[in-house]
Amino acid sequence: MNTYKSIRNEVSSSNIKFASNIIAERLSQKYELRLQKELEAFKYLKSVLDGFGYTTRLIPCETYISLPVSCTLKVNDEPVYAQTHSMVPNAHALAPLIYCQNETEIRNTNCANKIVLTNGRAVYGPVKAAQDGNAAGIIFVQEAVIRECIPSACWGSPTTHDWGLLPKIPVASIIDDAGNPMIEQLKSGSTLIADITTEVDTGWRNIPLLIGDIKAPENCNQFVQLTGHCDSWYYGAIDNGTSNSLQVEIARIAKEHQAELKRNFRVVFYSGHSHGRYAGSAWYADNFFEDLRANCIANINTDSAGCRGADDIIHSIVMPEAKPLAVQIVKEQTGEKFEGKRCGRLGDQSFWNVGISSAFASFSRQKKRMLPNGKMGFERGNSELGPGWHTPDDLEKHIDPNNLLRDAKIVGEYVMTCLTEQVIPMHLECAVAEITSELEKWAALAGDKFDLDDTIERSKQLNGKVELFMDTELSDSVKNECILKLSRLLTAINFTHGSIYGNEPALPIDAIPVLSPIHKLIDQNTAEVDIPALKLELLRARNFINHNIKLANDLLDSVMK
Repeated sequence: MNTYKSIRNEVSSSNIKFASNIIAERLSQKYELRLQKELEAFKYLKSVLDGFGYTTRLIPCETYISLPVSCTLKVNDEPVYAQTHSMVPNAHALAPLIYCQNETEIRNTNCANKIVLTNGRAVYGPVKAAQDGNAAGIIFVQEAVIRECIPSACWGSPTTHDWGLLPKIPVASIIDDAGNPMIEQLKSGSTLIADITTEVDTGWRNIPLLIGDIKAPENCNQFVQLTGHCDSWYYGAIDNGTSNSLQVEIARIAKEHQAELKRNFRVVFYSGHSHGRYAGSAWYADNFFEDLRANCIANINTDSAGCRGADDIIHSIVMPEAKPLAVQIVKEQTGEKFEGKRCGRLGDQSFWNVGISSAFASFSRQKKRMLPNGKMGFERGNSELGPGWHTPDDLEKHIDPNNLLRDAKIVGEYVMTCLTEQVIPMHLECAVAEITSELEKWAALAGDKFDLDDTIERSKQLNGKVELFMDTELSDSVKNECILKLSRLLTAINFTHGSIYGNEPALPIDAIPVLSPIHKLIDQNTAEVDIPALKLELLRARNFINHNIKLANDLLDSVMK
């Protein structure tokens, strides 16, 4: 594939640094002040895009936003510094502490009317486990620093069906210097009484969304989008100022090469990532559904670029059809073999249900290293996205200009290649191969309890047709239209529970998630009365997969006849 190599010499490190210095200044305070700061950032970005010659839209989005206000914690009447988190209720609990190391232990322990003390960041799984066990509250012991978290499973703003995905009990975090002595006391049999109060500013508010578009010379509806959130905890130098500056620089270069574009380019900045659980990107997916469904060929996301010490550039998330291009670019620019990881529920991946192929989020990360205790991990106070991630220490000192330039060149080349190649550079045979492989894994897991043999055979037949299609001489317009339609069908199979509307919850998700009921089907603890119901659910899942495969086969037959 001929990638757009010239961009490597056009990305300006001085431009990126200038932008990051200006647009990173957002504060995590009361909503009114935060909105003011966010609007300043968005207006600045709009002025820059306007100056480049983009058609811009700055849109208010009604979303469900949550900012932590205060948290008080006393243990045996002694004050302990603690922080609460977005989406936590305004609540109070007074109860004995009980220590559970992790989510599994919480579920296997009688936590009723206790406040759970547990290890790790404040995430939904342990909160849900504590709630299910009628715990009065939960306190997380974080390593070295308290990082802002959103312990909610609701992706974006809730519908009436989603209220149950929000925390219902007070949730707080403390650092291990405070928490570890409590853990030791509890292990020794001591009684500790915790008194916790959480205050959170949560409600429906307008947040900004900025869209900038440029058109290809020839009339075309299809577009590539480069997206990133423009809200941050505290100063936000790396999360997400550097990525915003990267977006601006790539937008500048794309405009300068507008005459070479084969399809349109869109750059999108949204809020609600950090304080709305991806509310901004989810709003955009909902409100621009028809345009995205019909015309968007790829979503390239950028988050937390250019961090000092971010020497892992081979494990960013990517969909299988989008991976070969990433492999080629990373290899040519750095000499490293890009491995990629399956897309998970993170990084503003709000476009799966629309059916859009996706590449990247946090492109460069910290590598795990051998620690003094003999385990692989991060040094104390560090994380995959750097020491300042989600803390007041997310400052300019953690930016590595060379890493930022590297990330911009790789993402920029990826974007420009998608914009300028005659045929959309998506390898759909890789998507079908992954679907076939995952079907075989599900079949092996189900054994004789559920039959997927015919579905696997259909998928293999589709794989052969897709490979033939990719090598068939067809007009560029026919090929591109077919690639777009196929990606919609394949993404739905590989990444959704069957609906093209809305979004999947912010929870871990299986490959081919409609087949997830197989876990319960084979579980020996599943009630007999539920077995027929699960088989019916799986029958419908199989119908969905088979139907999408049939539509894909029919589409290929129609263009290759």
